[in-house]
Amino acid sequence: MMSEMSTRIDLRNRTFQVWSYSVSMGRLLLRSTKSDHFETRVDVAFQNVKAIQIPTLLPGPLIDEATPLKASRIATEMGLEPDADMKFFLLEGSSFAGYVVASVMDTSEDSGEYYEPSRVWPDGPGRLS
Repeated sequence: MMSEMSTRIDLRNRTFQVWSYSVSMGRLLLRSTKSDHFETRVDVAFQNVKAIQIPTLLPGPLIDEATPLKASRIATEMGLEPDADMKFFLLEGSSFAGYVVASVMDTSEDSGEYYEPSRVWPDGPGRLS
């Protein structure tokens, strides 16, 4: 189950990929896998996604909530009717700037393997039936 976060998240030392998106519940999962340089994987999950504008590869993202002015501009650009549950998350790196509009964002850092499901999306990608 996802929980709400509203703090700035600095992930500039990692590279993330769009790992999965599901229309059901509007879930988006970004993942940075373990490597020779990192002993953990990091997942960032969004739920009730209304709009996405990010590349599929995200080197060094910094995630922050948009200011009310920026959120209003994104809502207008995307044709969204503002909703009390809607949050505007900005994702910026050295080579990109984008956003995800969703109700909830949650993160997890663990020693899970590439193919294993995420703690923030346990019934999602990687789950073995």
